[in-house]
Amino acid sequence: MNFRSVAHSIACLLALEGVLMALCGLGSLFLFADPPAAWTALCWSSSGLLAFSLLTVALTRRAPELTRRDGLGIVAFGWLFACLAGALPFYFSETIPDPAAAFFESVSGLTTTGATVLAAPELAPRGILLWRAISQLLGGVGVLVLLLAILPLAGAGGSQVFRAEMPGPTKDRIAPRIASTAKILWGVYLAFVAAVLLALRLAGMSWFDAVCHSFCTVSTGGFSTRAASIAAYASPAVEAIIAAGMFLGSCNFLLHWRFLRHGGFPYARDTEFRAFFLFLLVLVALVTAVVAPGLGAAPAAPLANLPRILRHASFTVLSLTSSSGFSTVDYTPWPAAAQALLLVGALVGGMGGSTTGAIKVGRVLAMFSAISREIRLFLHPNAAVPVRYGRRVLPESLLLSIVGFVFLYFLVLLLGILLVLPFAPDVATSVSAAVACIGNTGVGFAGVGPSSTYAVIAPPGHLVLAALMLLGRLEIYTILAVFLPSFWRK
Repeated sequence: MNFRSVAHSIACLLALEGVLMALCGLGSLFLFADPPAAWTALCWSSSGLLAFSLLTVALTRRAPELTRRDGLGIVAFGWLFACLAGALPFYFSETIPDPAAAFFESVSGLTTTGATVLAAPELAPRGILLWRAISQLLGGVGVLVLLLAILPLAGAGGSQVFRAEMPGPTKDRIAPRIASTAKILWGVYLAFVAAVLLALRLAGMSWFDAVCHSFCTVSTGGFSTRAASIAAYASPAVEAIIAAGMFLGSCNFLLHWRFLRHGGFPYARDTEFRAFFLFLLVLVALVTAVVAPGLGAAPAAPLANLPRILRHASFTVLSLTSSSGFSTVDYTPWPAAAQALLLVGALVGGMGGSTTGAIKVGRVLAMFSAISREIRLFLHPNAAVPVRYGRRVLPESLLLSIVGFVFLYFLVLLLGILLVLPFAPDVATSVSAAVACIGNTGVGFAGVGPSSTYAVIAPPGHLVLAALMLLGRLEIYTILAVFLPSFWRK
């Protein structure tokens, strides 16, 4: 790995973070009239970041072109340093006085997980809340993809950065050049954010709340400025807008670009989109059937409650499947069967090429296709049975990569549960927290449900969960590659 090239790129990333932090500091001072501790923490953190970054950029400005290993190093260490830098305002403003918890909150923001230790966000300084929302905006499509759009990285490393940051089994480009693809992705992403912002404002949200929630909706992040999340607004219009934004963020942005650029309806022709949409419909129907009085396991009650229950069930299913974590109701009292269905949605996630976490629908489809082939080969050992994905035949190398990822995903999840267990109040909370963090869902069950926070986890557990969030956001392989001896050899 070429340390000079990697340091140069990471310094540019931290400089970008410092500029945005400075804007939050100015807003905290002049717009929000926050306590001095808030704007001084933002401004001093920004000044330190910018000074360090500009000095590093100056010392490494003649760095050679990036190799593939350099690209992996930029992603792995760039995310780590960005999360460390993002924790500074939380810690120095004393909004989150514990260093491990401040780091946890920063990682949760940049990975768009939405897990929080803040019991009452309403009481936090607005400048800090804005920085918290901006961190999710940056993490949606990917902060390093934004860096590729602003400052194209030369060499094969730029392509590796794009591949490592974009979630999903395949990494399709929109344009021949990586920089052009990054610009298009961020353009579509910001257009959706702006649309959600204006819609929320028209629905009655204040400008500040609309800005923060729009940043955290399309990014499928889930940070809210209210402890009760979306339930605090008691507005079906706000719920519908947030739900639409989460759905847009859950879909492959390549499909959005094709729709905006060429018209028609490319979604209907996409195998993964059709499966994702059907998956959502089935989950909503099953959860409603279990929860609705008179239809499932819940006690009998008038069917007049059905529209309200259907509304909450739809929002909750979409929130957990999209790995957003917004809530309109506390679902922890729901029957165990309903919570199990929600857990399935949180494990599967949205589409590849989206802003969601978890395994992704495309991988699940490929796994089912592979299982179907094995069953047919068991009956007909000499048959030539390809693994099909829609009209495509999946190459064995891609199939092996998908199977390996799913195996690693559950192996890391199991290890995470065991490591968090000593620092959690009970087993159910440990399991739920690990699932929510590696899937970047944020909100979970038991002690980390919609009405709770991750403050119930002890500080060492915050560090374990932060590692799970990074592994989930970067899809495991990028982080594990750094630990190979061959990565460090010249």
